[in-house]
Parts: sequence; C-alpha cells; structure tokens
Amino acid sequence: MQEIAAEADLSAGAIYRYFPSKDDLLRGVFADCTEQHREKFAQASASADSPCAAIGDVGRAAWSSLKREGARESAILNLETVLAAARKPEELGAARREMLTAQIEMLGGLIRQAQAAGEVDAGVDARALATTLLAAYLGSSLLALELGEMVDTDAICDVMNGMLQNLASQAQEPSRS
Repeated sequence: MQEIAAEADLSAGAIYRYFPSKDDLLRGVFADCTEQHREKFAQASASADSPCAAIGDVGRAAWSSLKREGARESAILNLETVLAAARKPEELGAARREMLTAQIEMLGGLIRQAQAAGEVDAGVDARALATTLLAAYLGSSLLALELGEMVDTDAICDVMNGMLQNLASQAQEPSRS
C-alpha cells in the first residue's frame, strides 16, 4: 500500500478512505481493467470496417501495449493480481474470473459477429478462439516481461492476425462435397 500511495501521491490513509482493504483495492483494479477493455472493444467495433477488422484492431492495440512505457509495471501488476486471487480465491478469485470472463465474452462477441458476416468459419467455437487469443496475449506479456526485446510483439500480432485470416478464408471457401 505504501508503494501505491507513493505512486498516487497520496497517504496510505487517503487510499484506505476509498478502499477499506487491499482486497477492495484489487477488486477496484479488476473493475477498472474491465471498463478499459469495454472501451477498447467499443472503439474498435465503431471504427473498423468489419468485425474481423475490429478483432485485428483490438489485437494490434493489445500487442502494441506490450512495447509501451509502463508495460513492465503492467505485466508485474497482472502477475501480482493473479497470485493474490490464487492465494485468496474466496475474496478475490470471483472478481478476477469476472474480469477475464468479460474479456473472453467481448472478444467472443466480435468473433460471433465475424462468423455471422461470413468472415470467420462458423464451425469454430467462438469462446474457445477468444480464450486462445487471450491466453496468447497473456503469455506474450509474461514472455515480454522476462525476455524483453527478444520477444517481437509485432511478429506475434502478425501471426495471430494470419491465423484469423486463415479462419476467414476457410469461411469463404465453397464447401467441398
């Protein structure tokens, strides 16, 4: 809490006025992350030409965030929240799962829109694909934390977009009977 107070230029007592406990603070972090993701998905959906393009925009924004200033601290915060939720599943596990589930559902919604538009193979499990994409991003953030410049996040994003394009081309191929 002292580190958070120092970073926020507040006293620890001031933070406790807003968040009565560390668990409440972490639940606030989870809620804030979920809201930030909702805004990013809404922006991508509004500005993209198609659902598949929106998925690509969300992916590019996510992977490019791994190169921004503060990415290391963000990855460490993510790890600390994972560990805190694992250590206190009754107090924090549900809030962390809600945050991750919301991300999967938002991405899954875009995938289902892309499927409805014929941009992604309708036979692909949208939730499984969304979970896979989130796992790839989370794994990339951990590798970037540990390996730094050795992790080419642009190349990873290109590979992920290529995989989506393959799913798109499969959706557009005439069925072979």
